[in-house]
Amino acid sequence: MKRKRCFRFFCTAFFLLVFALLCFGRAFPSCIKSEPIRVQNTMGLHMDEALFYRQTLNNCGPYAVMGVLNVLKNQTHNPETLAAEMTWRMHKNLTFPQGVINLLHKYRVNTKEFILKNKSDSEKIDWIKKTLSCGRPIVVLIKVNHIQHYVTIIGYDENGLMAYDSLQEKRKDNPRQTVTDNSMYAGNRYYTNEEFLALWNKGGYKIFFRNWALVCF
Repeated sequence: MKRKRCFRFFCTAFFLLVFALLCFGRAFPSCIKSEPIRVQNTMGLHMDEALFYRQTLNNCGPYAVMGVLNVLKNQTHNPETLAAEMTWRMHKNLTFPQGVINLLHKYRVNTKEFILKNKSDSEKIDWIKKTLSCGRPIVVLIKVNHIQHYVTIIGYDENGLMAYDSLQEKRKDNPRQTVTDNSMYAGNRYYTNEEFLALWNKGGYKIFFRNWALVCF
């Protein structure tokens, strides 16, 4: 009898642990309504180009937050100060998505998480465009050269997406700032839809945070 109770206890504890891990790791796809919304062919949210900074080691999270704060609130923040305030960090400043969320909430930015791994590539791009059309920047977790990396998506055209990417190439005359792919577009980095999807579809950790997106408003 005692063995049965112990067995039930451990099975229950194991089930709860796995369920909590899946929930915390955002392994379950989001339920997203497919609502027909007319969007512009090209649009971009404004970000001050003076803030197109090149990040320091593993600080893409706070730099992505800096971009959101400038886009939504027209605020200018030192990204290194934001980095010092960032929580949910591991060895060498690797940051869990919850750290990005908490820092945005600290500066009174509302957020909503989405997992789009169950959507087709065309549905993912359509969802991003519809979200941006509502004036809401999106922080996404992509994988660049085997490194997890946060970028802030702030615009699109028919063929791709515009972003503030703190890993963009450095300027030769000022290594603290980045080059800009196209001065006529929002942000400092332009990804074709195919380039972006290849990086976003690899983002996350195994089954966790796959196609993770944080809508900010």
